[in-house]
Amino acid sequence: MPLNYRMHKYNKLFFSVLIFLIACKGSKSPGDIINQERMTGLLTEIHIADGSMYNTMQMPDTLYKYGTAKYLVIFKKYHTDSVEFRKSFKYYSAHPDLLASIYEQITTNLKQKSDSINKINQLQMQKDYKRRNDSLNNLPKTAPKHPVSPPQPALQNPKQNFNQRKPKRHVVPVP
Repeated sequence: MPLNYRMHKYNKLFFSVLIFLIACKGSKSPGDIINQERMTGLLTEIHIADGSMYNTMQMPDTLYKYGTAKYLVIFKKYHTDSVEFRKSFKYYSAHPDLLASIYEQITTNLKQKSDSINKINQLQMQKDYKRRNDSLNNLPKTAPKHPVSPPQPALQNPKQNFNQRKPKRHVVPVP
């Protein structure tokens, strides 16, 4: 029995140390990934670019033609490239709690941008409505003093119109 007791004790110790080492793996992110704030801004811009391409005609090479240029501009703005972006996205995908917090911030950013655009559109619509009502209010309220005659009916036969015209007299100067 003493051997079995010792073996049991060593097994407990071994698994306890193993669990401790696995748990203390470290939560430090590698140095070659994009930090959370930059990744949030980058993904926000990428989602806006994706949304802008939604209305383009969907041909097989449309995303390659139009999307690549937009993505390159975004990567240049955030001083990164597609390789670093993919590594970072893969890292954050392996850590769903970090990715969830990033996407919560992205959702907030997109909602703020959408709200500001909607507010600008509402202000523009109010200005247009006011301008239209002002122009309608500036119209004269009374009918004109001289009634406008109704348009004359067109003649049925065009030759009749030609024959009814008076001939023009050309005056030739005498030298």
